[in-house]
Amino acid sequence: MAEKGKIGKNARVAGLMNRGGDQKVVIENDSSRGKVFVEVKGLLKEASIGFQNLSSSHPIIVNKGDFDQALQVIKGALADGETPRYTVEKEEAGQAVLVENTAKEPGKMVIKESPFAWYAAS
Repeated sequence: MAEKGKIGKNARVAGLMNRGGDQKVVIENDSSRGKVFVEVKGLLKEASIGFQNLSSSHPIIVNKGDFDQALQVIKGALADGETPRYTVEKEEAGQAVLVENTAKEPGKMVIKESPFAWYAAS
């Protein structure tokens, strides 16, 4: 039986899909690139930093003028601390590349500054 808050493949049968209230969904695979991508998107929205991107395999394009702030938010969450998940491979004006700290096929996260301000996060 799945722990409370986790949705398994039989969630509809178990009735977890119809529960209201503050049921928290937990993503079980903590090391997945998709989860890190969703986490970064949430952090950028919280900081009201506008950004564009299509998926976790595409670069995160940050609005013009917000790049330094966005990089500090992302580095604070992923590359700082005692056991960082990512290290900074390259940091230039308007672009940064973070590499996952793993032995097997490390993923890269590219953050670029856009020449435009397209979207303001709400």
